[in-house]
Amino acid sequence: MAVLSFSTLLFALIPLTVGTHTHLTSVVSRRRNEILPRQSNPTSLPGNWSLAGCFTDVSTARTLAATASASDNMTVETCISFCDAGGFIFAGVEFGKECYCDSTIQIPGARASQSDCSQPCAGNPSELCGASGRLTVFASGAPSPKLLPAPTTGWTYQGCLTDNTANRTLPVPINVPVGVTAETCTAACQSAAGYTHAGLENGHECWCGNVTNTIAQHVGDDDCRAVCSADHREYCGNANRLALYSFTPDGAPPPPPQTCAGDISNFTMLAVFNNPPLGSPTQVKIRAVLVELVPNTFWTILSACATCCSDWPSFSLQNSVFLPRSASNPVQSMTSIGPADGESPAFVASSPPFPGAQSYCAAEVTSAAANTADLLLSFGGKTDSWSLCTNTTANANGRVDLVFSPVTNHAHYAFSSCNAVTVKLIEG
Repeated sequence: MAVLSFSTLLFALIPLTVGTHTHLTSVVSRRRNEILPRQSNPTSLPGNWSLAGCFTDVSTARTLAATASASDNMTVETCISFCDAGGFIFAGVEFGKECYCDSTIQIPGARASQSDCSQPCAGNPSELCGASGRLTVFASGAPSPKLLPAPTTGWTYQGCLTDNTANRTLPVPINVPVGVTAETCTAACQSAAGYTHAGLENGHECWCGNVTNTIAQHVGDDDCRAVCSADHREYCGNANRLALYSFTPDGAPPPPPQTCAGDISNFTMLAVFNNPPLGSPTQVKIRAVLVELVPNTFWTILSACATCCSDWPSFSLQNSVFLPRSASNPVQSMTSIGPADGESPAFVASSPPFPGAQSYCAAEVTSAAANTADLLLSFGGKTDSWSLCTNTTANANGRVDLVFSPVTNHAHYAFSSCNAVTVKLIEG
């Protein structure tokens, strides 16, 4: 049967949204820090600095966000000298006289046409210093900072979590006189009171505790990319974002292995809110919703939209590939694309068929309070990184979609609309 048989049932296409073409999104993400060869304008640059390209910039979410300066005598060399003295690996000039520094290209900064960066520098009109909303970025060639996976013995990185002053993710602030890094913060938490959790925040804060606040939301690692003030080779969370580490004593017995089934023949899904929005139900049904239809290919994503057209009322897992099940065409092959941080799980039906991403499973998680075991959707070994976010794409009509590890400043949703959920699988 033809792959596009379902198209005859459609009255209108649902607009392209979060999660579509996630493979393209990940390629763009990987390219953010690629460096172009040295350019001819200016003709010479200090040390190993070279042109990285022209990037978009907005005042509410700077592409280079660590520090800044402005001068009526601004030149490319002046800005590079300022950023290099601060130990940053990127320097960017904008609007003729503004200079921005960082050691990473922050979201939502994206590469723009080099011709967009066309404004002369205030201090040397023969040089170009970006434009309005456009940043000419230069790079030193030094390695990018990292979120350390295991800074000291027994401590391991657990992900990036939300935090706020009213409901702290970890309750105890610790002063670290030598400066906050993953190594010094974990050591300070351990020596202070044997705390088992340590968190880095806002480039220079260290927080400790033994449990995390239940309302904390797992978000994408890109949200924790503020460089440590004490060591620009590392990331230390971000504003209202906590890079979390946990401690397991040397020689402690390993945790019991988690049962995670890669094969389930038939199930539906419920998204259960960790902290239900006021006046909302505690759980909502998740369905596969069509978002794009092109010759020989169509795409769906997972959504809580109750009124959207869907021909896929149930799902299956086969060898860890996630498969929507068509009601009108049982032999139809639609397979999963693994989502990047900040994207929705997507599925594609194509000719020839796509093999599918083998990263999903059904994790059996026991609730100590209820003394029951639930099957939860797991991707990449994580069951606690799902959220429902309101889609802001044109003509999406406020549809609420499932997102993996949401990120700030995404093009298709406002992070403030995202609510953390666990995705429960209901067999049968």
